Amino acid sequence: MKPRSHEVTDGDNRAPARAMLRAVGMTEDDFDKAQVGVASSW
Repeated sequence: MKPRSHEVTDGDNRAPARAMLRAVGMTEDDFDKAQVGVASSW
């Protein structure tokens, strides 16, 4: 299940985002998984 991850990874207009994610080490299999972000403002 990819509730909102598809907004970054799917479609022709998201190619620059996928290129950036590949540059930091994501593989093609990783794009099929949900992406989770963790942030702290402490």
